[in-house]
Amino acid sequence: MNYNIYKVSYFIINQILLVLLTYLFLANNINANTKKKSEQLYENKFNEAILKEVLKGAGFSSKDALLATKAFNIAYPLERLTNSSYLILPFADENFHSFAVSIDGLEAVLIIKSKNNFKTFVTSTDYAHEFIEKGSQNELDNEKLLEIENNLNDYFTKNVNFIKENIIFEKGDTLLDHLYIRGSKRKDINNAIQSFTNHYNPGKIKIKTKGKILRTNEGKILGFYLVLTSSKTLITYLTYTGYETIKSSASEAEDFLKKKIKPYLKNRKLINTTKISLLNDPLLKKIKTEIKKGNNLFNFLKKQGISNNQIGNLIFSLNNIYDPKRIRPGQNITLAFKENNFFGISIEISELQEIQIIKTNLGFKEYVFERPVKKIFLFDKIDVQNSLYVDSLNAGVPQEILIDMIRLFSYSIDFQRDIKKNNSFTIFYEYLQNYNGKNLMPGDIVYAKAKLNKDNIEMFKYKTDSTDHKYFNIAGESIRKTLMKTPIDGARLSSRFGRRIHPILGYSKMHKGVDFAAKKGTPVYAAGDGVIERANNYGGYGNYIRIRHNSEYKTAYAHLHRFAKKIKRGLTVKQGQVIGYVGSTGRSTGPHLHYEILLNNRQINPQKLKLPEGKKLNAEEMKKFNKTKEYILEKITEYTK
Repeated sequence: MNYNIYKVSYFIINQILLVLLTYLFLANNINANTKKKSEQLYENKFNEAILKEVLKGAGFSSKDALLATKAFNIAYPLERLTNSSYLILPFADENFHSFAVSIDGLEAVLIIKSKNNFKTFVTSTDYAHEFIEKGSQNELDNEKLLEIENNLNDYFTKNVNFIKENIIFEKGDTLLDHLYIRGSKRKDINNAIQSFTNHYNPGKIKIKTKGKILRTNEGKILGFYLVLTSSKTLITYLTYTGYETIKSSASEAEDFLKKKIKPYLKNRKLINTTKISLLNDPLLKKIKTEIKKGNNLFNFLKKQGISNNQIGNLIFSLNNIYDPKRIRPGQNITLAFKENNFFGISIEISELQEIQIIKTNLGFKEYVFERPVKKIFLFDKIDVQNSLYVDSLNAGVPQEILIDMIRLFSYSIDFQRDIKKNNSFTIFYEYLQNYNGKNLMPGDIVYAKAKLNKDNIEMFKYKTDSTDHKYFNIAGESIRKTLMKTPIDGARLSSRFGRRIHPILGYSKMHKGVDFAAKKGTPVYAAGDGVIERANNYGGYGNYIRIRHNSEYKTAYAHLHRFAKKIKRGLTVKQGQVIGYVGSTGRSTGPHLHYEILLNNRQINPQKLKLPEGKKLNAEEMKKFNKTKEYILEKITEYTK
């Protein structure tokens, strides 16, 4: 008989009796309010107490039992363990350094003690049994284990110092100007501005408009507010799932902003998270659907037969981590029922993240399900014989990776003129998998090389501490330049800059841009960072977008079929962002993009534009970059031997 199982059983029985007696005593001797708090404590702490006592009974010290329990809780909330969950322990003659908990008979959390630290893994229940029986000698390079980042210090609240900054708009100021400081991430700024833009056009902010920005001492934007009119003040603030914007009064804005960011200032780990879906129970009946246009969450749930009271409580819980107004048509939602009773809901936020609201004895409770993934690296080579697109498909390159590669090389390569037969591209990139080795989605490009007739261009992924530039050439220069040479994928150059016979008007006319012939609906990208000056129908240009990049340069995009979502005047866009789709509106004989570059409001020939080189790494960063570069090249060598 497994001696540890005997010890475990003994401690479980004693612990259950102890907790039940304590609970009964409390239930009969406290008032209703205290009773409710005790029930909440009971629900949250019952399984934690049992697990700690079981681990101590099996041989862990009190300290190790606590740390191991915390390590488990990183992957799965203890209060969600059910009758289907069970503990997997090694045999008595083994050193006790690992254990697992089967969550639902399908997936398990494995905890391994290694050099006084605890590692957390997600795996299948079947493999957890196999691993515990064989011991942890197979831990290294084990493809069936998916390690979860485990920093136990994150469980304790940190004091986050933040900086208050009063702002006032002067002539020529933009929202971007005020939000950006050294240390701020452009991604955060763009997301904050995008949230603000959903409620108000930043291009219409008036001179003398006042407001306040709150940041961490590292430059991260926690939130800001602007007093736009006597009756309209907007607050944009950071939540666990991104930036949100709400309306407030000017007098209450600062207090309201502090209240809104307070949850974020607490440790993010204090938010209920899970690495295993809470809807995995095989006894659940699940209905997966999506929100239709013109519908909202309340009406959707009502149609599923859920009572008004339950819907109200569910939305109240959801509001703790996600604004229901952010749910958009097409967003995937899963409803779960157990024994014909409503159990919970899952709302897909991204391919790797869901919000799950689960019904408990004390009401609804919200969790963020973060799908655990591991990165593998793949190496592909494209030999151009027909077209880059066709040959990349033949080489097995994922379409997402091809698009990313084209965007990155578009700073240096004109894909309509520079690509010839027998050119080649090599790509080394990430792919995200689950613990079963199932491919989920492509990750980032780590390295790419374009071998052209006259030139070889290489780029390496390298993240610096001081900039949002991510890709650098072999000399340590950012591949990102002021403007992209080609703001469209898979098109051919159909008309150059210069005088020509106009295909509709029939007479000689100066063509002040270049035309790229492409299929209707082909995405068009912003050639550089900037602010949209115009996004409307503009005479012969048809659907037209113009972007101001700085005091000298602008770009224009004409004959679009339609604009991308939320594209409008005053919006800040990022280089490579989809802004519209190829069409044939205005004076046009067929689907194509008419592209202009304006220097000091005068159109110039894009093909002759010499773009400045990108950011150059300093000496200290160059040392780190060279190490990264050498490591990447060594990994590639392993694939090409």
